Amino acid sequence: MKSQLYLTEAKRKHFKSEISNFVEIYSQKLLPVFKDIENDAEKYTNDIYNNSMSQPVCDDSMDPGSIAETATEEGIEYYSYLKLGKYNLTATWHATLYQMWEQQARLFLFQEMSHTDKIEFEKFCDCLSKIKIKFKLYKVDIESLSCWPEINELRLLCNVIKHGEGESAKDLRKVKATLFKKEDGKNHVTIFKTTLLEETLNIDETTLNNYRDALLFFWDEIPERNYSDEL
Repeated sequence: MKSQLYLTEAKRKHFKSEISNFVEIYSQKLLPVFKDIENDAEKYTNDIYNNSMSQPVCDDSMDPGSIAETATEEGIEYYSYLKLGKYNLTATWHATLYQMWEQQARLFLFQEMSHTDKIEFEKFCDCLSKIKIKFKLYKVDIESLSCWPEINELRLLCNVIKHGEGESAKDLRKVKATLFKKEDGKNHVTIFKTTLLEETLNIDETTLNNYRDALLFFWDEIPERNYSDEL
């Protein structure tokens, strides 16, 4: 009897729901926290000013203009803090979305191949290249799937988010240069040498949804039954 990968409809739906639910948490529960950061920062500024002005003074040394300037500076800093927090949340969700899919693929292969082989999970398909090889044993070339360019793009983006400038950044520029913010023709990642300490990537809810759709389509494109030539 040939070994097979059997992607039941229930399992297919489960994998897809994990991906959809993960993105939904971001869109419906987390992103709304940052929906009005301009007003949040303005309130923060006004609170600082009003609290300072309400303090008792023993002489005429209080300078409302100086207090207003300080409050404004702190309000701008608070706004920048919130804006970067929103960006970091978005970056984290992109990177984790890719890792979730890779772990799904690994788990699926492990569960199916364990029916016929004794496998140690710790060393099984612990990187994408091994996942590709295992799928090919069952005549599934995931790089030939229509969704693969977007998944590979997300893989590179995940590495760039985690590590910053490097080989993945070079490769990602070749396939999707628009993901990198630019100023005067210079790449922000190159300028600031970070992808998390500054807003250097063009990522948002739209890019996250696009990658979600690609991962959902991956599970749609995998046939229900895939057989290996090995007995």
